Amino acid sequence: MNRIFILAFVLFAMLFAVNAAPLELVKRETKFSPCPGLPPDVVGLDVKMTPDPFVPGQEETFDIKGTLKKDVVAGDLLGLGFIDLVAQAPIGIPLVVDICTIPGVTCPIKAGTAFSTTQKYTAPKDLPQSYVILVAMQHGTPPNVEALACSAAIFGPSDSSAVPDFWSFL
Repeated sequence: MNRIFILAFVLFAMLFAVNAAPLELVKRETKFSPCPGLPPDVVGLDVKMTPDPFVPGQEETFDIKGTLKKDVVAGDLLGLGFIDLVAQAPIGIPLVVDICTIPGVTCPIKAGTAFSTTQKYTAPKDLPQSYVILVAMQHGTPPNVEALACSAAIFGPSDSSAVPDFWSFL
């Protein structure tokens, strides 16, 4: 009878030890999806950021890749920034660069040619509950803007009515 109690005690002790051991945390990669409501000739971009998840107030490295359906010429812009979904406004100062002035990029880039760049951007320190990281490429200047590519990662609770018109931020 004592052996049964000892065996039961050992089994329960092992069960509690296994349950108390920390579980391996699964790293969640930030997913950038094509921006909602894209015209048919506008593509989504493949965006990876390091570190992931980002650290507010620290510099991030964004690897941006894509194959566009339109030519990229001098004056075309790459924009990267954070947008408050509730206020429908940029958070901090977005990064906006002329694509053809990026080191390693030779313009014009013909439609169907792969495009790749790495950009550094400091994430804002204070972020609201719902925000978006937006990466977009455009041709022209307001009000005559033509979208080339767009991808976004949405964070926090949001509904489809809260997703802004991304092109108004470029």
